Amino acid sequence: MGSLSVRLASLRSTLATKLPPRVLLPTLSKCYSSMVLDQKKQLTVLMGVLKEHLAHMDKDQLSFHQSELTSFFLTALDFRSRDSRGDLEKTSEIEGHVINCLVTMVMKLSEVTFRPLFFKLFDWSKSDSTERLLTFYRLSDALAERLKGLFVLFAGNLIKPFSELLQKIHSSKTNEQMFDSDGGEQKSVMLLHYILDCLHKIFLYDTQHFMSKERADALLSPLVDQVENTLGGGQVYRQRVTQHLVPCVGQFAVALADNTLWKILNYQILLKTRHSDAQVRFSSLLMLMELASKLKENYMVLLPETIPFLAELMEDECEEVEQQVQKVIQEMENILGEPLQSFF
Repeated sequence: MGSLSVRLASLRSTLATKLPPRVLLPTLSKCYSSMVLDQKKQLTVLMGVLKEHLAHMDKDQLSFHQSELTSFFLTALDFRSRDSRGDLEKTSEIEGHVINCLVTMVMKLSEVTFRPLFFKLFDWSKSDSTERLLTFYRLSDALAERLKGLFVLFAGNLIKPFSELLQKIHSSKTNEQMFDSDGGEQKSVMLLHYILDCLHKIFLYDTQHFMSKERADALLSPLVDQVENTLGGGQVYRQRVTQHLVPCVGQFAVALADNTLWKILNYQILLKTRHSDAQVRFSSLLMLMELASKLKENYMVLLPETIPFLAELMEDECEEVEQQVQKVIQEMENILGEPLQSFF
């Protein structure tokens, strides 16, 4: 069996690298159309062949075949919305392969050829089915990871939709489900992760002072408000806060690079420490600690405002919150290099 799979792998590789695009691409496209109906499991193999083929193509071949490839990807990226009732994990896996393929192609494009493609995909995501939003923001997150600072050049148009979606996918702001199919809540949680992660990368790779006052204003409240978004329940909420939300807000602060905006951000987080739900108060403290650790000595100017809130939380009825306050104070003392006792 081993030798057969080796021979098959070698055959796939030969197909991908030896056949010219004019022969291979139409065939792959045909295969996709029939496999998507009754052989979904085999699609990952098909995408593997295409990925290797794309990696092997030179710039001229790519630009010659780009419109053909674009229409293929627009079809293949619709896999999730056509399969919206299917098994979420399987769907995500196949979609992941399609996205990897597309990213392989994008890495070979110039900024000039990528721009129209990106906006075509952006328009595509806004029509037809909400499932497309999941696919598009997952793709954006993958592109941001690979393109780094280059992606930031295209991200301006995403700020408004990011801001709107963060407000829309919020347990306490709306009762209506974003996705009407099975696993709707799970899909909303996934979409939130992709948005927070993509934003995190935009803030991380921003060297051009991308975060203008206007963009900062559009994102600041929707981001901080996510600390109250308990969508998905206890464990899912905690994981989202620690792995996605807190890192994103910390990096947001760095990208703001502005005293006035830091003050607003810090104060909005402080207000959340008075929330009626103990887990929200706890999460707000995690966010505060991240802010201090990212701003370092710049956090000094925000201390006078912060201390009264921390003092209040030292008396919190929830033991976890009380312990966390002690941690925050200790962490702030480490960062600022001086004891805070005198402030209380």
